[in-house]
Amino acid sequence: MTASFAQIRPAPSGPAPVAAVAVAIVAGVTVLTLMIAGITFLALAVAFPLAVPIAEAYNVPVSAADAALAARFAGLWWAFAALAVASFGAVVVAMVKTVRFLSPAPRD
Repeated sequence: MTASFAQIRPAPSGPAPVAAVAVAIVAGVTVLTLMIAGITFLALAVAFPLAVPIAEAYNVPVSAADAALAARFAGLWWAFAALAVASFGAVVVAMVKTVRFLSPAPRD
């Protein structure tokens, strides 16, 4: 009579290595893109209200149409600020979700 010992394999504790690398690359690109978008929206929220006064202070010729456009967008600083906050919030969400996906599963 022969006795064989069953080989017990531990349950996988996380995603497959190829999936982890793919998720890490996609998450990195997503975070970088959202950070750039957030910085851009924040810069627009600050730049439009300051554009015409700075141009006048340095005697830069600005057409009336450009000044009117800058004044119109300066009134929308809150929208650009909201988009910046939303972009930075999405960065946090993407990072948290990525860490949760790449973390090993808890063992019982």
